[in-house]
Amino acid sequence: MKKVLFLCFFACLGIALQAQDPVKDMKKAARLLGTYNLDPTLSADKLSEAVTLANSSINDPLVQADPLAWQAYGDIFMTIVNNDVARIYIDAKATISDPTAPGKAFTGFKKAAELADKSYQTKDAMEGLSGGLQNIYYMGSALYQTGEYKAAYEAFKATYDGFKLLKKNSEPTTFDPEEVNKALYYSGLCAQQAGMMTEAKTVYAQLVEEGIAEPGVYEALIKIYEKEDPALSEKYLMAGREKYPDDTALLYAEINYLLAKGELETLVSKLEKALTLEPNNISIYITLGQIYDKLYQDKLTTDPVAAEENFNKAMSYYQQALVKDPKSFDATYSIGALWYNKAAGYSVELNAFASDVTPAGNKKWDAKKAQMDETFVKALPFFLQAEVLNPKDMNTLVALKEIYARQDKFDLVQTYKQKIEALGSQ
Repeated sequence: MKKVLFLCFFACLGIALQAQDPVKDMKKAARLLGTYNLDPTLSADKLSEAVTLANSSINDPLVQADPLAWQAYGDIFMTIVNNDVARIYIDAKATISDPTAPGKAFTGFKKAAELADKSYQTKDAMEGLSGGLQNIYYMGSALYQTGEYKAAYEAFKATYDGFKLLKKNSEPTTFDPEEVNKALYYSGLCAQQAGMMTEAKTVYAQLVEEGIAEPGVYEALIKIYEKEDPALSEKYLMAGREKYPDDTALLYAEINYLLAKGELETLVSKLEKALTLEPNNISIYITLGQIYDKLYQDKLTTDPVAAEENFNKAMSYYQQALVKDPKSFDATYSIGALWYNKAAGYSVELNAFASDVTPAGNKKWDAKKAQMDETFVKALPFFLQAEVLNPKDMNTLVALKEIYARQDKFDLVQTYKQKIEALGSQ
């Protein structure tokens, strides 16, 4: 009996050893893909087996040195990507079969081109990448929406690097060049969401160095380095403000920075000096209004008197901007928002009176309710005018819907709900 077991053991071991030949396995994976391509409907199992063999073989040194193996690897995972995209087009909730496939497909084509010792090998790799780049990009969005941020990062980064590789090899592509820098930006966002801070920093720094960073990139770098490297955070803040002087988020970042240092007066005085040099510069009036608007909101619960002073200063600067340019959307919207936020502040006070059901308490509640309603009414015409100036501004539409809801004008609530949904679907 022992001899039988002994022989059986070695027979099984022989089978296992025979199956573990990575070079042969990768070649078999390529053949299986070819079989699958002849009849995808009836050969799904062939693709699954090809994926298994490709994954188990690719780390072998001999396989990694073979451009044909990498080409097969790229082709196999590109097929997975294409299949996933096709399913998602039909059903947006379709399950993504392999989140890592976009990154693997790009890696396969990239390595195949790098290791190619014949021109046709490079051509095959670039044609495979060119044909699949749009779907790799598409999968980045799909993966982001499902919360697969690491895989989404890899897909978006593969899109950017893939486009650059195609250009380097003079391979034509139908991929929209205007989406390339967006892909790099999205890769940074996904890396940050995934907690991959080294990758996020690298991408964001690259965007800044290449002069293609959006305001959100500077904002992210400011926050990332705020505690880790305050000097570098300040550097990105100054660079962002210089490049995008009208960006509200970066303005607020600077306000917070100066507030933390107790130097808000420096910013105000700087802007007021600029106003004397450029008295017709609308953006300076609006910026000063935004500063005092921010200060108003910060002081609202702790120092009502100072808050009211800041409210009046903000209103004054916004109104001056509107006098200079009656069609300024920013000035018009900002006045509406200033009144709206003040009314929202009253609603907080109103809730404090809700538990007091005494006659005196009811009287206070009624008075505050009337004050709140009156303030919302003051905001309304400015939001309506803002909508005329920019019908596609989401914040304006939401504010109008909320005001009409408070006024029980439900027909108008429905109208603006439809406008918001239509805008969201664009």
